[in-house]
Amino acid sequence: MIFYPKKNLKNDCDYIIVLGALVNKNQISKSLQDRLDTCIDYLDKSEDDCYIVVSGGQGRGENVTEASAMKKYLVSKGISDDLILMEDKSTTTKENFVFSKKLIEEKSGQKIENIDIKIITTDFHTLRSKLISYRAGYKNTSFYTSKSSYYLYVLNYTREFFALICNVIFNY
Repeated sequence: MIFYPKKNLKNDCDYIIVLGALVNKNQISKSLQDRLDTCIDYLDKSEDDCYIVVSGGQGRGENVTEASAMKKYLVSKGISDDLILMEDKSTTTKENFVFSKKLIEEKSGQKIENIDIKIITTDFHTLRSKLISYRAGYKNTSFYTSKSSYYLYVLNYTREFFALICNVIFNY
């Protein structure tokens, strides 16, 4: 998990998927802001002209969907509204990929295995995201991740380790 590739600028992409994270009522969390800023950073550094799928539904304590809060933030930072697709039904990482797949396939007219996807998430979440996306049919993925807060590093990687084990065993 620690050494899995996290900042890939070499592989081009047709679509970016930004995985959701907590929204406090209407405000994006620090973790979600970091992911969105990482998306903007990737777009600034790459030469890719790609659509962005913001993926996340509405959870407990959230007055809006994660996707709508993400879109609002990206637009406020100068990203064109026309480039952003909203997947606003998912409540798990598995659903993020399953529901985003449908959106991408409809928009592109192609099967997901033929599309180059860049996944934006937090560094600790990369390996499990790769496994889940692969099981959902994604074959051409690479990552460009935000960095965990140093004070949450051990907690995040420990929790993710157990989530990864559960995912491998139970396909959770």
